[in-house]
Amino acid sequence: MSDLLEQAVTRLDRLVEADPDLGEIKRLLSLPGELIERELMLRTDEGKTRFARAWRCRYNALKGPTKGGVRFSPTSTADEVNRLGLLMTLKCALLDLPFGGAKGAVRIDAGALSRKERRQLAIAYGELFSDIIRPDNDIAAPDVATTPEDMEYMVEGLEPAHNSGSHGAVTGKPLDSGGLKIRQGATGRGAVFILKQLQDDLGLDLTDCRVAVQGMGKAGLEFARQVCAEGATLVAISDSKGMVRSDSGLDVDKVARQKKDGELDYDDESDALFGVGADILCLAAISDVITEDNVDQLNCRMVLEIANAAITPSADARLAEKDILVGPDILFNSGGVAASYLEWLSFCKGGSDKLGDIESMWRDRLTSAAGSAAASVEECEGDWRKAALLCALRDLNAIALGQGLFEA
Repeated sequence: MSDLLEQAVTRLDRLVEADPDLGEIKRLLSLPGELIERELMLRTDEGKTRFARAWRCRYNALKGPTKGGVRFSPTSTADEVNRLGLLMTLKCALLDLPFGGAKGAVRIDAGALSRKERRQLAIAYGELFSDIIRPDNDIAAPDVATTPEDMEYMVEGLEPAHNSGSHGAVTGKPLDSGGLKIRQGATGRGAVFILKQLQDDLGLDLTDCRVAVQGMGKAGLEFARQVCAEGATLVAISDSKGMVRSDSGLDVDKVARQKKDGELDYDDESDALFGVGADILCLAAISDVITEDNVDQLNCRMVLEIANAAITPSADARLAEKDILVGPDILFNSGGVAASYLEWLSFCKGGSDKLGDIESMWRDRLTSAAGSAAASVEECEGDWRKAALLCALRDLNAIALGQGLFEA
Protein backbone atom coordinates (compact mmCIF):
# COMPACT_ATOMS: atom_id res chain seq x y z
CA MET A 1 0.00 0.00 0.00
CA SER A 2 1.29 3.48 -0.86
CA ASP A 3 2.21 6.02 1.84
CA LEU A 4 -0.60 8.59 1.46
CA LEU A 5 -3.27 5.94 1.07
CA GLU A 6 -1.87 3.96 3.99
CA GLN A 7 -2.05 7.03 6.22
CA ALA A 8 -5.68 7.62 5.25
CA VAL A 9 -6.61 3.98 5.87
CA THR A 10 -4.87 4.11 9.26
CA ARG A 11 -7.51 6.58 10.43
CA LEU A 12 -10.12 3.87 9.83
CA ASP A 13 -8.34 1.53 12.26
CA ARG A 14 -9.63 3.63 15.17
CA LEU A 15 -13.17 3.00 14.01
CA VAL A 16 -12.69 -0.76 14.01
CA GLU A 17 -11.39 -0.51 17.56
CA ALA A 18 -14.63 1.27 18.49
CA ASP A 19 -16.88 -1.02 16.43
CA PRO A 20 -15.32 -4.41 15.54
CA ASP A 21 -18.22 -5.13 13.16
CA LEU A 22 -16.57 -2.66 10.75
CA GLY A 23 -13.43 -4.75 10.30
CA GLU A 24 -14.46 -6.31 6.99
CA ILE A 25 -15.58 -3.09 5.33
CA LYS A 26 -12.37 -1.41 6.47
CA ARG A 27 -10.40 -4.25 4.86
CA LEU A 28 -12.40 -3.88 1.64
CA LEU A 29 -11.63 -0.14 1.54
CA SER A 30 -7.90 -0.61 2.12
CA LEU A 31 -7.15 -0.70 -1.61
CA PRO A 32 -8.77 0.86 -4.68
CA GLY A 33 -11.10 -1.26 -6.76
CA GLU A 34 -9.57 0.03 -9.97
CA LEU A 35 -6.70 2.40 -10.82
CA ILE A 36 -6.10 3.14 -14.50
CA GLU A 37 -2.80 4.77 -15.44
CA ARG A 38 -2.24 5.94 -19.00
CA GLU A 39 -0.10 8.28 -21.08
CA LEU A 40 -1.91 11.32 -22.39
CA MET A 41 -0.60 12.85 -25.59
CA LEU A 42 -1.09 16.42 -26.81
CA ARG A 43 0.36 18.61 -29.53
CA THR A 44 2.01 21.83 -28.44
CA ASP A 45 1.58 25.14 -30.25
CA GLU A 46 5.06 24.59 -31.69
CA GLY A 47 3.90 21.34 -33.28
CA LYS A 48 5.78 19.06 -30.88
CA THR A 49 4.31 15.97 -29.22
CA ARG A 50 4.14 16.09 -25.43
CA PHE A 51 3.24 13.28 -23.05
CA ALA A 52 1.76 13.53 -19.57
CA ARG A 53 0.88 10.80 -17.07
CA ALA A 54 -2.87 10.55 -16.42
CA TRP A 55 -4.92 8.56 -13.93
CA ARG A 56 -8.51 7.62 -13.18
CA CYS A 57 -9.23 5.81 -9.93
CA ARG A 58 -12.62 4.17 -9.35
CA TYR A 59 -12.02 3.49 -5.70
CA ASN A 60 -15.22 1.72 -4.69
CA ALA A 61 -18.56 1.19 -6.44
CA LEU A 62 -20.64 -0.37 -3.63
CA LYS A 63 -23.23 2.42 -3.73
CA GLY A 64 -23.39 2.97 -7.49
CA PRO A 65 -21.43 4.69 -10.25
CA THR A 66 -18.27 6.33 -9.01
CA LYS A 67 -17.96 10.10 -8.75
CA GLY A 68 -14.91 12.32 -8.44
CA GLY A 69 -13.04 15.33 -9.75
CA VAL A 70 -10.17 15.62 -12.22
CA ARG A 71 -7.18 17.79 -11.34
CA PHE A 72 -4.35 19.13 -13.49
CA SER A 73 -1.26 19.39 -11.27
CA PRO A 74 2.49 19.01 -11.82
CA THR A 75 2.76 17.16 -8.50
CA SER A 76 0.00 14.58 -9.01
CA THR A 77 0.82 10.93 -8.30
CA ALA A 78 -1.01 7.63 -8.30
CA ASP A 79 -0.76 7.60 -4.50
CA GLU A 80 -2.49 10.98 -4.25
CA VAL A 81 -5.24 9.90 -6.63
CA ASN A 82 -5.89 6.73 -4.62
CA ARG A 83 -6.12 8.63 -1.34
CA LEU A 84 -8.53 11.17 -2.80
CA GLY A 85 -10.63 8.34 -4.26
CA LEU A 86 -10.98 6.84 -0.79
CA LEU A 87 -12.00 10.19 0.69
CA MET A 88 -14.61 10.66 -2.02
CA THR A 89 -15.97 7.17 -1.29
CA LEU A 90 -16.40 8.11 2.36
CA LYS A 91 -17.84 11.53 1.53
CA CYS A 92 -20.51 10.11 -0.77
CA ALA A 93 -21.42 7.56 1.93
CA LEU A 94 -21.72 10.26 4.60
CA LEU A 95 -24.07 12.25 2.33
CA ASP A 96 -25.97 9.06 1.42
CA LEU A 97 -25.46 9.74 -2.28
CA PRO A 98 -25.93 6.90 -4.80
CA PHE A 99 -22.25 7.12 -5.74
CA GLY A 100 -19.00 5.42 -5.03
CA GLY A 101 -15.78 7.40 -4.91
CA ALA A 102 -13.39 8.25 -7.74
CA LYS A 103 -10.65 10.72 -8.63
CA GLY A 104 -8.65 11.63 -11.71
CA ALA A 105 -5.51 13.62 -12.45
CA VAL A 106 -3.02 14.64 -15.10
CA ARG A 107 0.54 15.39 -14.03
CA ILE A 108 0.98 18.69 -15.82
CA ASP A 109 1.30 22.40 -15.10
CA ALA A 110 -1.88 23.60 -16.78
CA GLY A 111 -1.02 27.21 -15.98
CA ALA A 112 1.92 27.02 -18.38
CA LEU A 113 -0.28 25.94 -21.29
CA SER A 114 -1.78 28.20 -23.92
CA ARG A 115 -5.56 28.40 -24.21
CA LYS A 116 -5.44 26.12 -27.25
CA GLU A 117 -3.21 23.57 -25.48
CA ARG A 118 -5.41 23.59 -22.38
CA ARG A 119 -8.53 22.93 -24.45
CA GLN A 120 -6.70 20.06 -26.14
CA LEU A 121 -5.64 18.68 -22.72
CA ALA A 122 -9.21 18.48 -21.41
CA ILE A 123 -10.49 16.95 -24.66
CA ALA A 124 -7.65 14.41 -24.60
CA TYR A 125 -8.48 13.37 -21.02
CA GLY A 126 -12.09 12.70 -22.04
CA GLU A 127 -10.96 10.69 -25.05
CA LEU A 128 -8.37 8.75 -23.06
CA PHE A 129 -10.87 7.58 -20.43
CA SER A 130 -14.02 7.41 -22.57
CA ASP A 131 -14.18 3.66 -21.92
CA ILE A 132 -14.67 4.42 -18.21
CA ILE A 133 -16.32 7.84 -17.82
CA ARG A 134 -20.03 7.57 -18.60
CA PRO A 135 -23.21 8.47 -16.68
CA ASP A 136 -23.89 4.98 -15.35
CA ASN A 137 -20.31 4.09 -14.47
CA ASP A 138 -18.05 7.00 -13.54
CA ILE A 139 -18.81 10.75 -13.38
CA ALA A 140 -16.09 13.40 -13.57
CA ALA A 141 -16.09 16.93 -12.13
CA PRO A 142 -13.76 19.93 -11.59
CA ASP A 143 -11.02 19.76 -9.00
CA VAL A 144 -7.71 21.55 -8.41
CA ALA A 145 -6.80 23.76 -11.41
CA THR A 146 -9.76 22.62 -13.52
CA THR A 147 -12.70 24.81 -14.51
CA PRO A 148 -16.24 24.57 -15.91
CA GLU A 149 -14.74 25.27 -19.34
CA ASP A 150 -12.38 22.29 -18.91
CA MET A 151 -15.42 20.14 -18.12
CA GLU A 152 -17.14 21.33 -21.28
CA TYR A 153 -14.10 20.34 -23.32
CA MET A 154 -13.95 16.99 -21.51
CA VAL A 155 -17.52 16.37 -22.66
CA GLU A 156 -16.33 17.11 -26.19
CA GLY A 157 -13.69 14.40 -25.80
CA LEU A 158 -16.30 11.91 -24.60
CA GLU A 159 -18.87 12.63 -27.33
CA PRO A 160 -17.48 10.29 -30.03
CA ALA A 161 -17.95 7.37 -27.61
CA HIS A 162 -21.15 8.38 -25.83
CA ASN A 163 -22.93 11.01 -27.97
CA SER A 164 -25.47 12.94 -25.87
CA GLY A 165 -24.77 10.72 -22.86
CA SER A 166 -21.43 12.45 -22.40
CA HIS A 167 -23.19 15.44 -20.80
CA GLY A 168 -24.31 13.22 -17.92
CA ALA A 169 -20.80 11.86 -17.42
CA VAL A 170 -19.36 15.22 -16.37
CA THR A 171 -20.65 17.72 -13.80
CA GLY A 172 -19.51 21.23 -12.97
CA LYS A 173 -20.14 22.32 -16.56
CA PRO A 174 -21.00 25.90 -17.63
CA LEU A 175 -24.65 26.87 -17.20
CA ASP A 176 -25.29 26.91 -20.94
CA SER A 177 -23.92 23.36 -21.25
CA GLY A 178 -26.12 21.68 -18.65
CA GLY A 179 -24.50 22.95 -15.48
CA LEU A 180 -26.48 24.14 -12.47
CA LYS A 181 -26.13 27.54 -10.83
CA ILE A 182 -26.01 25.89 -7.41
CA ARG A 183 -22.66 24.30 -8.33
CA GLN A 184 -21.00 27.74 -8.41
CA GLY A 185 -19.15 28.29 -5.13
CA ALA A 186 -20.86 25.25 -3.60
CA THR A 187 -17.82 24.00 -1.69
CA GLY A 188 -17.12 27.22 0.21
CA ARG A 189 -20.80 28.05 0.62
CA GLY A 190 -21.53 24.54 1.83
CA ALA A 191 -18.82 24.73 4.49
CA VAL A 192 -20.39 27.86 5.96
CA PHE A 193 -23.89 26.36 5.76
CA ILE A 194 -22.73 23.32 7.74
CA LEU A 195 -20.88 25.52 10.24
CA LYS A 196 -24.09 27.45 10.80
CA GLN A 197 -26.04 24.24 11.31
CA LEU A 198 -23.53 22.94 13.87
CA GLN A 199 -22.39 26.13 15.61
CA ASP A 200 -24.20 25.30 18.85
CA ASP A 201 -22.70 21.78 18.91
CA LEU A 202 -19.27 23.25 18.19
CA GLY A 203 -19.60 26.00 20.80
CA LEU A 204 -19.26 28.74 18.19
CA ASP A 205 -21.15 31.91 17.37
CA LEU A 206 -20.47 32.89 13.77
CA THR A 207 -21.57 36.46 14.42
CA ASP A 208 -18.65 36.82 16.83
CA CYS A 209 -15.97 34.66 15.17
CA ARG A 210 -12.53 35.72 14.01
CA VAL A 211 -11.55 33.71 10.94
CA ALA A 212 -8.27 33.06 9.11
CA VAL A 213 -8.25 31.38 5.69
CA GLN A 214 -5.45 29.59 3.87
CA GLY A 215 -6.13 29.75 0.15
CA MET A 216 -7.38 32.46 -2.20
CA GLY A 217 -8.81 30.13 -4.80
CA LYS A 218 -12.49 29.63 -5.55
CA ALA A 219 -13.29 27.69 -2.37
CA GLY A 220 -11.27 29.85 0.02
CA LEU A 221 -12.62 33.17 -1.21
CA GLU A 222 -16.21 31.93 -1.32
CA PHE A 223 -15.90 30.58 2.22
CA ALA A 224 -14.53 33.96 3.34
CA ARG A 225 -17.39 35.86 1.66
CA GLN A 226 -20.06 33.62 3.10
CA VAL A 227 -18.71 33.48 6.66
CA CYS A 228 -18.35 37.28 6.71
CA ALA A 229 -21.95 37.56 5.51
CA GLU A 230 -22.90 35.63 8.66
CA GLY A 231 -21.17 38.28 10.79
CA ALA A 232 -17.70 36.79 11.22
CA THR A 233 -14.53 38.88 10.87
CA LEU A 234 -11.85 37.82 8.39
CA VAL A 235 -8.60 38.72 10.17
CA ALA A 236 -6.13 37.04 7.79
CA ILE A 237 -5.95 35.24 4.46
CA SER A 238 -2.98 33.74 2.62
CA ASP A 239 -1.88 32.20 -0.65
CA SER A 240 1.42 30.72 -1.79
CA LYS A 241 3.01 34.18 -2.01
CA GLY A 242 2.19 35.51 1.43
CA MET A 243 -0.44 36.62 3.96
CA VAL A 244 -2.52 39.76 4.40
CA ARG A 245 -3.87 40.60 7.83
CA SER A 246 -6.07 43.11 9.60
CA ASP A 247 -7.26 42.72 13.18
CA SER A 248 -10.23 44.98 12.38
CA GLY A 249 -11.23 42.81 9.42
CA LEU A 250 -10.41 42.45 5.72
CA ASP A 251 -12.70 43.27 2.80
CA VAL A 252 -12.88 39.95 0.93
CA ASP A 253 -13.86 41.40 -2.43
CA LYS A 254 -11.11 44.01 -2.21
CA VAL A 255 -8.53 41.32 -1.44
CA ALA A 256 -9.80 39.21 -4.35
CA ARG A 257 -9.67 42.16 -6.73
CA GLN A 258 -6.16 43.14 -5.67
CA LYS A 259 -4.95 39.57 -6.07
CA LYS A 260 -6.44 39.34 -9.56
CA ASP A 261 -4.80 42.62 -10.56
CA GLY A 262 -1.44 41.67 -9.03
CA GLU A 263 -1.65 44.54 -6.55
CA LEU A 264 -1.99 42.64 -3.28
CA ASP A 265 0.33 44.05 -0.59
CA TYR A 266 1.34 41.12 1.62
CA ASP A 267 2.01 41.64 5.31
CA ASP A 268 3.95 38.46 6.07
CA GLU A 269 4.99 35.03 4.81
CA SER A 270 2.33 32.43 4.04
CA ASP A 271 3.08 30.20 7.02
CA ALA A 272 2.59 33.10 9.44
CA LEU A 273 -1.13 32.44 9.04
CA PHE A 274 -0.91 29.44 11.37
CA GLY A 275 0.02 31.64 14.32
CA VAL A 276 -2.75 34.19 13.82
CA GLY A 277 -5.17 34.28 16.74
CA ALA A 278 -8.54 33.14 15.39
CA ASP A 279 -11.59 31.15 16.35
CA ILE A 280 -11.56 29.29 13.02
CA LEU A 281 -8.63 28.47 10.77
CA CYS A 282 -9.98 27.38 7.39
CA LEU A 283 -7.63 25.31 5.22
CA ALA A 284 -8.70 25.78 1.59
CA ALA A 285 -5.47 25.36 -0.37
CA ILE A 286 -3.66 22.02 -0.61
CA SER A 287 -3.31 18.72 1.21
CA ASP A 288 -0.96 17.92 4.11
CA VAL A 289 -0.39 21.45 5.40
CA ILE A 290 -0.87 20.77 9.12
CA THR A 291 1.67 18.22 10.31
CA GLU A 292 3.27 17.12 13.56
CA ASP A 293 6.04 19.64 12.81
CA ASN A 294 3.86 22.77 12.71
CA VAL A 295 0.76 21.86 14.71
CA ASP A 296 2.09 23.62 17.80
CA GLN A 297 2.12 26.93 15.89
CA LEU A 298 -1.67 26.94 15.70
CA ASN A 299 -3.50 29.62 17.68
CA CYS A 300 -7.12 28.79 16.93
CA ARG A 301 -10.11 27.04 18.48
CA MET A 302 -11.06 25.06 15.35
CA VAL A 303 -9.37 23.92 12.15
CA LEU A 304 -11.72 23.49 9.22
CA GLU A 305 -10.71 21.35 6.24
CA ILE A 306 -12.05 22.53 2.91
CA ALA A 307 -9.01 21.20 1.09
CA ASN A 308 -8.96 17.41 1.05
CA ALA A 309 -6.59 15.81 3.57
CA ALA A 310 -5.29 19.18 4.74
CA ILE A 311 -4.33 17.70 8.13
CA THR A 312 -1.97 14.74 8.27
CA PRO A 313 -2.83 11.81 10.57
CA SER A 314 0.41 12.48 12.47
CA ALA A 315 -1.07 15.79 13.69
CA ASP A 316 -4.35 14.30 14.96
CA ALA A 317 -3.22 13.40 18.47
CA ARG A 318 -1.55 16.76 19.11
CA LEU A 319 -4.64 18.66 17.93
CA ALA A 320 -6.69 16.67 20.44
CA GLU A 321 -4.19 17.43 23.20
CA LYS A 322 -4.45 21.14 22.41
CA ASP A 323 -8.29 20.90 22.48
CA ILE A 324 -8.50 22.20 18.91
CA LEU A 325 -11.65 21.03 17.17
CA VAL A 326 -11.31 19.60 13.66
CA GLY A 327 -13.99 20.07 11.01
CA PRO A 328 -13.23 17.10 8.73
CA ASP A 329 -12.98 17.34 4.96
CA ILE A 330 -15.54 14.63 4.15
CA LEU A 331 -18.20 16.71 5.89
CA PHE A 332 -17.18 20.34 5.47
CA ASN A 333 -16.18 20.26 1.79
CA SER A 334 -19.16 18.15 0.74
CA GLY A 335 -21.18 21.03 -0.71
CA GLY A 336 -19.51 20.56 -4.08
CA VAL A 337 -20.36 16.88 -4.53
CA ALA A 338 -23.90 17.46 -3.24
CA ALA A 339 -24.38 20.05 -6.00
CA SER A 340 -22.73 17.76 -8.57
CA TYR A 341 -25.18 15.02 -7.65
CA LEU A 342 -28.08 17.34 -8.46
CA GLU A 343 -26.52 18.22 -11.83
CA TRP A 344 -26.17 14.51 -12.65
CA LEU A 345 -29.72 13.88 -11.44
CA SER A 346 -31.07 16.65 -13.67
CA PHE A 347 -29.48 14.91 -16.66
CA CYS A 348 -30.99 11.56 -15.64
CA LYS A 349 -34.46 13.08 -15.25
CA GLY A 350 -34.34 15.13 -18.44
CA GLY A 351 -33.74 18.64 -17.09
CA SER A 352 -33.36 20.71 -13.93
CA ASP A 353 -37.03 21.71 -14.11
CA LYS A 354 -37.87 18.11 -13.18
CA LEU A 355 -36.09 18.37 -9.81
CA GLY A 356 -38.22 20.96 -7.99
CA ASP A 357 -36.55 23.19 -5.40
CA ILE A 358 -32.86 22.53 -6.08
CA GLU A 359 -31.58 24.80 -3.30
CA SER A 360 -33.71 22.98 -0.72
CA MET A 361 -32.54 19.60 -1.99
CA TRP A 362 -28.92 20.71 -1.62
CA ARG A 363 -29.46 22.13 1.86
CA ASP A 364 -31.37 19.04 3.01
CA ARG A 365 -28.54 16.76 1.92
CA LEU A 366 -25.96 18.77 3.88
CA THR A 367 -28.23 19.14 6.91
CA SER A 368 -28.74 15.38 7.05
CA ALA A 369 -25.00 14.67 6.87
CA ALA A 370 -24.25 17.26 9.55
CA GLY A 371 -26.98 15.82 11.74
CA SER A 372 -25.61 12.29 11.37
CA ALA A 373 -22.15 13.41 12.44
CA ALA A 374 -23.56 15.39 15.37
CA ALA A 375 -25.54 12.36 16.53
CA SER A 376 -22.34 10.29 16.65
CA VAL A 377 -19.92 12.82 18.11
CA GLU A 378 -20.68 11.95 21.75
CA GLU A 379 -19.98 8.29 20.99
CA CYS A 380 -16.68 9.46 19.50
CA GLU A 381 -15.76 11.55 22.57
CA GLY A 382 -16.09 14.87 20.77
CA ASP A 383 -13.95 13.85 17.78
CA TRP A 384 -15.80 15.20 14.71
CA ARG A 385 -13.56 13.45 12.20
CA LYS A 386 -14.10 10.11 13.88
CA ALA A 387 -17.85 10.77 14.01
CA ALA A 388 -18.06 11.59 10.29
CA LEU A 389 -15.93 8.59 9.32
CA LEU A 390 -17.98 6.31 11.58
CA CYS A 391 -21.22 7.36 9.88
CA ALA A 392 -19.71 6.81 6.43
CA LEU A 393 -18.22 3.43 7.28
CA ARG A 394 -21.46 2.17 8.85
CA ASP A 395 -23.38 3.22 5.74
CA LEU A 396 -20.98 1.34 3.47
CA ASN A 397 -21.00 -1.68 5.78
CA ALA A 398 -24.81 -1.82 5.64
CA ILE A 399 -24.69 -1.73 1.83
CA ALA A 400 -22.11 -4.52 1.75
CA LEU A 401 -24.21 -6.66 4.12
CA GLY A 402 -27.29 -6.02 2.01
CA GLN A 403 -25.45 -7.18 -1.09
CA GLY A 404 -24.35 -10.34 0.69
CA LEU A 405 -20.64 -9.52 0.58
CA PHE A 406 -20.19 -10.20 4.30
CA GLU A 407 -21.90 -12.58 6.69
CA ALA A 408 -24.43 -10.81 8.91
